Amino acid sequence: MKFGIFAAALLAAPLGFGATAHAEDTLVPLHWQSQGTFGSYDQAALQRGFLVYQTVCASCHSASAVHYRDLTALGLTTEQVADLIANIKQDNQPVTLNSRLIGALPKAQAAATFGGAIPPDLSNMVAARPKGVAYVYHLLTGYQPAPADVTLMAKHYYNAAYPGNQIAMPAPLTDNAVTYADGTKATTAQEASDVAAFLSWVSDPNLDARRQIGLRAVIFLIFLTLLAIATKRKIWRDVG
Repeated sequence: MKFGIFAAALLAAPLGFGATAHAEDTLVPLHWQSQGTFGSYDQAALQRGFLVYQTVCASCHSASAVHYRDLTALGLTTEQVADLIANIKQDNQPVTLNSRLIGALPKAQAAATFGGAIPPDLSNMVAARPKGVAYVYHLLTGYQPAPADVTLMAKHYYNAAYPGNQIAMPAPLTDNAVTYADGTKATTAQEASDVAAFLSWVSDPNLDARRQIGLRAVIFLIFLTLLAIATKRKIWRDVG
């Protein structure tokens, strides 16, 4: 009976995966709280990352796997999300909480702007690439002058992190491209880190819940193992 009460308490208790148990996203050393076996999302970084996405990226890039109502998972209230999207339009119509995150620039116009390249949907950008969060960060911070021995294609830019090093997208981030409400200094590196964290959440919004369920399952299996061992010892002790 005591075993059952103990197990029920463990499974019912909230299991912490938040900032109290893990370091926050940091630039030095470069680290995202969501990485690792027991990682979780840094909600402050996710909120900052959404601001960067909406201010800088959303003009061209969709993240269509996500609805605006889903942003409440970032620690925002429904009213706060409604205020954030109050001035956003899609096809000249105001968006609602049920709207998907769709890039504002029509594909044909985007292709003409970027030399035929169509900006990809970012829903699975992190999940589709090895070390995807770091890939996004290094891509956004990897713009450099082209080496003397490299001839760039028309309307392309040199990027040390991009495969082939030539990319049709110009450097999207600059220092102070946004103003963070929490007072965080909006350097290019910080903006890149935050939007990479946000795109990690877009790719896997259920990470925190999945890891909590997994840990509860492991605890339950440990309980069952201990219960089986105790039962076996009692039976054989009585037989002896």
